[in-house]
Amino acid sequence: MDRHELTERALPFLLRRLHDAGISATPHTDEHTGSTHLEIDGWRRINVENLIDELAQTDPSKHEVRIERWVAFIMESGRIAEQSVTDPDELRQRVRTRVIPADLAADPHLSYARPFPGGLALALCLDFPNTVTTVTNEHLDKYPLSLDELYHWGQINTDNEAIDEHTACGPFTGIAGESLFIASKAAHIASLVSTLRIDAPHGLLFAIPDRSVLFYAPADPTVITEQYLRLLDYLRVDFMRRLRSTPAHTLSKDLFYCSPDGSFGAITRSGHPDVQELFTTPDLDADRLVELAVKNMNFFEGFRTRFYPSNM
Repeated sequence: MDRHELTERALPFLLRRLHDAGISATPHTDEHTGSTHLEIDGWRRINVENLIDELAQTDPSKHEVRIERWVAFIMESGRIAEQSVTDPDELRQRVRTRVIPADLAADPHLSYARPFPGGLALALCLDFPNTVTTVTNEHLDKYPLSLDELYHWGQINTDNEAIDEHTACGPFTGIAGESLFIASKAAHIASLVSTLRIDAPHGLLFAIPDRSVLFYAPADPTVITEQYLRLLDYLRVDFMRRLRSTPAHTLSKDLFYCSPDGSFGAITRSGHPDVQELFTTPDLDADRLVELAVKNMNFFEGFRTRFYPSNM
């Protein structure tokens, strides 16, 4: 059963069970990606693609049980979201920073979210034992900590999220974990470099293709163009694989660079229409790969001045 058929079968049952539970849920489909999310009670957003990921890996005879668990999860997360955390110490412990995609960042309830390179944004979440809730503008007015304090403690907690895997991934080294916040360690690369003892005197190239994955590679100025091509080729194929298997978990298909002084940005423009062949055609010949990779270059000033000063 493909994803479209799974969605067609699961969504009506999910909506009916939510209605039975007294929860108003409106489905929305992204016109560009085809992904579906639910707007709950007029403001909360639940990504249905996460449920479809689970159903795709579950015996069809157990689909209704899995959907019932999701109904319970939505009810519980709604109950928690409606209860403001008023204890400053509890808030400091629960808050996390989270890199979110552009479509979610466009939600008016998240207008406080801070820009992150590559069209992404850095939002705040609260991590509870059985659920994670996204902080909205409405929550901020009720919290005993300022927005700056929340981001401060949130990044500390995200930096401390457990890494379950640390291994070679092609030309990258990859870290991964069950945590939803592994990719968000990218918001504080200095901490990552220190924690993992990464030797990167010329800065760090990295990618965050999945919310629970971060790839990195110390920049090598002697072969920087060749390195860019190798990293991009690996990333694009990896992203296609993730998009097929767990599309709801995917985050960004861009490459990023963080300099030794801490400045960073995207060095690709992977959302541009002219380069989409990179992410739809696994077996590109060498000449076509180079042609598209050049079109995909989006080097910011700090990257250009360090590695391509003669072109300035």
